[in-house]
Amino acid sequence: MCFDDPSSLKYFEVRRIKNDGNRHNDVRSPFQRDRARIVHSSAFRRLQGKTQVMGVGEGDYHRTRLTHSIECAQIGQGILDVLVRKKMELMGEDFVWLPDRDLVEAACFAHDLGHPPFGHGGERALHAQMVAAGGFEGNGQTLRIISKLEKYGERNSGINPTRRLILSILKYPIIYNDFPLDNVHPPKCYFNEEKDVVDWALAGFDKEEVKRFVEKDEQGKAKHKTLDCSIMDCADDIAYGIHDIEDIIARNLVQRNEISQALYNAFKEVNYSLEVGAEKITADSIESGLYKDSYSRKQTISKLVNIMITSARIEPVKGFQHPLLKYKVKLGDCETKLLKKLKKISFELVVEKAKVQQLERRGQKIVQDVYCTLLSDPEKLIPSSSWANGEIDCSVSRRVCDYVAGMTDGYAEKVYRRLFLPGFGSSSDEL
Repeated sequence: MCFDDPSSLKYFEVRRIKNDGNRHNDVRSPFQRDRARIVHSSAFRRLQGKTQVMGVGEGDYHRTRLTHSIECAQIGQGILDVLVRKKMELMGEDFVWLPDRDLVEAACFAHDLGHPPFGHGGERALHAQMVAAGGFEGNGQTLRIISKLEKYGERNSGINPTRRLILSILKYPIIYNDFPLDNVHPPKCYFNEEKDVVDWALAGFDKEEVKRFVEKDEQGKAKHKTLDCSIMDCADDIAYGIHDIEDIIARNLVQRNEISQALYNAFKEVNYSLEVGAEKITADSIESGLYKDSYSRKQTISKLVNIMITSARIEPVKGFQHPLLKYKVKLGDCETKLLKKLKKISFELVVEKAKVQQLERRGQKIVQDVYCTLLSDPEKLIPSSSWANGEIDCSVSRRVCDYVAGMTDGYAEKVYRRLFLPGFGSSSDEL
């Protein structure tokens, strides 16, 4: 049976729970069903209320985790189209292992599901509380949501994703226990509780290949990801690095001279210009386009995205034989250098500023205090519907962490006010 043969595409379409209620006359592919289950999940809807760079309540224009995920999916499909159009002779017969559009979209939609309220501040706050109890990290929580927490079929099976969807969102295939305890920095990993899921997902690969696949690099970070995951990761970097610049300019969060200097520093990495067809792209031309008017700004952002997408290429990865491991997608060398600098612009010019850092610390305190209080008596303080439906095969601290991590920014604030601020909350509030 090809479903039992790791050299077959069909092997990676299998789900852990084989009979999960396929509908009569359902003509969709396994990856179309993966995508549908994500789109209709409560975790996906809650992304509309979670911080991307700026807080959700600060206005209606800027991106949330939900709009970022949608843009990431569109960019991911664009990268795939470029790879297909280039035909990628390097892959030879392995070309059939390029993912289809449905899988790429599903992976991009899913990639941020695990991020807690208040962005990376909330992530650090939860990890500080969980460091001795298995840690917390947004990508690890994403795997946990799709494989165990999201309500779809059987309890503790999540959306019962295909093997290939799991591999496509596994950015950091290293278990938490392989990292030293660190109270400040959440390690890029998956949680100990999901070892069974990852072992199942990797079961089709040669044991020696799996050993290499989970190696760390010189900095102690995950060294490898699958072909599919590399597409999603490139799309995520482009969406984050470029679209966030549009937000901070449109909302006048920084001075033009600051953007000008940042763009100059970014283009310095590529000898001050990029040749795109007959056009020469420079820091000055990008700055001019971003500040001329809203139409010009949109065209300039689109141009930058297009430059990144069209540079995508396949590269071989030494030491692997299976097509999902022996190739990865990368952007061009110049484009990679430029994007790395562009990604730093919103961080250095906005996120690190005192007024944003104060709000981030506020978010951290909300998450920390809510978690600690709920942990003191979870069966009484967490709504029975949420507590009863949580995963039962894990520690109490992990169950409380799951509940807090699933909150939107607004809901976390609401719970904080009810718990700690006089005059807020009533017995008739919806929880």
